[in-house]
Amino acid sequence: MPPIAAKISLLTPIITFVACCAIAQTPDASIDWTKADIATVTVTMADYTFSPRRVTFRRSVPTRLRLVNIGTELHDFTAADFFKTVDLRDPSVMGSSGIGITVEPHQEKDVDFIARLPGHFGLICADHDWAGMTADIFVE
Repeated sequence: MPPIAAKISLLTPIITFVACCAIAQTPDASIDWTKADIATVTVTMADYTFSPRRVTFRRSVPTRLRLVNIGTELHDFTAADFFKTVDLRDPSVMGSSGIGITVEPHQEKDVDFIARLPGHFGLICADHDWAGMTADIFVE
């Protein structure tokens, strides 16, 4: 195989992956969120723990993730692999990181999305994973 062909064959899966990630976080224009029957899942963030530690979503179901920080420190819901597989109603809720949502102490945020792929995904607080602030996300 010529050197240029080898380089192209190596880049093709990377380009495909990046394109899929960009598409997954694009708002789904076919959903009328004002009329959607939205399932709500609440995750509470305290200092060094998520509750529940196992979060389950249903594939293809409009969902509102309500993040409630009852702690005294800033916490984030970081799940890079999970967020690559969902359609967000408002991608700006992710901020600049694109992999998690930050919630200030004694505040809450809602994130509306549709999970597109089943699977098991890791969840961490990027600032406190060292202290065991981790959980699991399952999409069924």
